Amino acid sequence: MAPPLPVTRTAALPVELAHSILYQAWFSLLEKEWPDRWNLYRDFSLVSHSWREVMSSVAFRCVMIQTAKDFKVYQKLIKKRWGVDPSSKTVERVAPAAHDFFRRSDLHIMLSDWTCQSSLGITFATDYARIPNYVPSSKHISVTIKELPSSDRNILPYRPLFDLLEQYPDTQDVYLLWTYTHINRYLLPQNVEVRGITYLRLHEHPRCVCHNTYHPAGHKHESQCFSYHLPSVFKDLQHLHLDTPYILKCLNIPPSVTQLTLEAPPIYYLASLGHFSSLMGWNIVSALSLGLFKPGDDSRARRRKIVVNAGSSEPIGWKQVLAACEAHDVELELRHVYPLKDNTPSPR
Repeated sequence: MAPPLPVTRTAALPVELAHSILYQAWFSLLEKEWPDRWNLYRDFSLVSHSWREVMSSVAFRCVMIQTAKDFKVYQKLIKKRWGVDPSSKTVERVAPAAHDFFRRSDLHIMLSDWTCQSSLGITFATDYARIPNYVPSSKHISVTIKELPSSDRNILPYRPLFDLLEQYPDTQDVYLLWTYTHINRYLLPQNVEVRGITYLRLHEHPRCVCHNTYHPAGHKHESQCFSYHLPSVFKDLQHLHLDTPYILKCLNIPPSVTQLTLEAPPIYYLASLGHFSSLMGWNIVSALSLGLFKPGDDSRARRRKIVVNAGSSEPIGWKQVLAACEAHDVELELRHVYPLKDNTPSPR
């Protein structure tokens, strides 16, 4: 890493510009090793008193907890800034004054810091359920989930994730990013209910545990199928955003959802078409026939909508999906968000 700028130059920078520079530098270390983040924090804090204050603000605006060491540093910094809540007798919590600050912050977590596994579950080095004691609120939560060490479906490795999310009822925006294609198929922990989240984005949705289960009445999902029931855990969900293809009829999408956004980047090439994207992996027509976006008793005052983020041309299967949406009174919108050479979509 390059050495910090001299004090004589940094002191003249406006605070807003210094904050922007440090924020970009800090955020670029989101998936780097633990020392990289805190070496940068230390180096910029030594430039000047004003830059130390800006660096501290940046670290609190973009909270990154990838390891237990990250969490330990944040506990120290947060308690030094706000102190602890004297009214909390059983567990240590940050003072209430921190709530308003963190309501404008993003919280980035990596669910991978496991130490061992047993018949009772996976033991994580980071106690994720205690993070809300020190980061009591958040504007946006992003959880990156690395591959876990067990194929035992009864391990329930995602219990810590829900223990964390259940403590953020005022957070509306969550991104769950699995970084691998699933082979292991887990069960959903019991008694899970997350409130407040209205926008949920999923990447590499976990696989279903009961695709091959025979049932006399037809295909049925187990009551604890993590894959099928995951969206329904979020009781206030309005907008479900899926990054990677998944058969929609194998998702229990709650009736509160009125918008479904699907990513369809131009990743395939045919000589006759050039680069093209496809909607075939979503099986949208079948999902609509089986009840996706079926109106409930409230008649849905808001129109139901499917948004497809694609490249410069219509995805394969577009006309069939359009006809099905018209038949089921569902609005369908195509957004050309992927440039040919850069498959990076807009955030929504």
